[in-house]
Amino acid sequence: MKVTKTDIKILVDLYKSVDGLGPYIFYQRYKYSPATVFKSTTRFQKMEFIVSKDDKLFITEKGKAFVEENRFIYDEHKFDRIPKEFLGNKIGVNAPYIPNLSKISKEILTLNNKGDG
Repeated sequence: MKVTKTDIKILVDLYKSVDGLGPYIFYQRYKYSPATVFKSTTRFQKMEFIVSKDDKLFITEKGKAFVEENRFIYDEHKFDRIPKEFLGNKIGVNAPYIPNLSKISKEILTLNNKGDG
């Protein structure tokens, strides 16, 4: 299934919404045409990611799981997108650090440093 940036914005906005959103809100925020919103929301309704009640769109648990597993949600800080399995111990600012040479590529260690000048 191909997910476009438009689809992601619609799903993320619905994920963050507390009381659902009306379709017109996507025109106000992103200037999406009604046809674009209708196409995306209809497709997600068929997939049971969102439901429509009283002229509002709500994300389902299945939709929330889809957003979370694809990591569409993150905070302003770019490092919040790093999966937990890749995070390690943090070192302090100006703390001494010695890299583990066994994990560095041999190509990097054996490069002839020609420099810039």
